[in-house]
Amino acid sequence: MSKLINNSNFKEDNSHNKKAYEFIDKHLPSTYVDLTINCITKKGQPAPSKALIRNVRNKTIFRNDILLALVEVAYENKKAIEKIKLLIS
Repeated sequence: MSKLINNSNFKEDNSHNKKAYEFIDKHLPSTYVDLTINCITKKGQPAPSKALIRNVRNKTIFRNDILLALVEVAYENKKAIEKIKLLIS
């Protein structure tokens, strides 16, 4: 594994990025990597590596396209959990 340097260009003052990571922390499933790859390839983009997705998730690397896919996967997971709660209650 390569040694990654923490990205100093990441700006925490971007409120939309901060909110996106807060949403991901709450709702992203533990099997997010393959789901994120599927989400990106559905849009016609080339599939990124699994390590790249994990690095974006851990704020080591910043890429908006992967962050958007992570938020979409988290949103789908949140909807699924809400639907399950509704059906069993």
